[in-house]
Amino acid sequence: MKRFFKRIYSALLSPFDRHRHDAKAARQIPNDDFFPDVVAILNEGKRVTIPVKGFSMLPFIRGIRDLVVLEKRESYAPYDIVLFRCGGRYVLHRILTVDGDRVEIQGDGVVKNTETVLLQDIAGKVITILRDGKAAVDPDSPKQLRRARRWRRIRCIRRPLLLAYRFAPWNYVWLRHQ
Repeated sequence: MKRFFKRIYSALLSPFDRHRHDAKAARQIPNDDFFPDVVAILNEGKRVTIPVKGFSMLPFIRGIRDLVVLEKRESYAPYDIVLFRCGGRYVLHRILTVDGDRVEIQGDGVVKNTETVLLQDIAGKVITILRDGKAAVDPDSPKQLRRARRWRRIRCIRRPLLLAYRFAPWNYVWLRHQ
């Protein structure tokens, strides 16, 4: 099946790919080396812009294409998108509930699983999403928060919607990076 989609991609969409990824030009840094530096910069009170990988925040943050700007905060609230450490790795997901120093978190593209972490495990909050690395989106704007709340309410049909979104023609870039 994957081979079939790759053939369609290369035959039809390859000439129009705005997101060509040159593997030789791209420099990859292991996460174990990258994120401690990011956390150190955030702890100094500075902002950090990082690329996003994966599909766990679809449809609000698209892996490979989008960048996020992070900033350390004193307190966090439900619907904040945060970078946190869980199980020895760093993850970017949305806060569901805050209960004292315990925080329940789930990705927008994740239907069932949630993580429970302590406030001290949260490295920073997303203050801006850069669509395709250019257009800035404020995740705390009323429009974005309304969309996130609606998305949470339609839990029963999220899985088919995510599947359709992931295989939509405008998201064909995922085929190149699997």
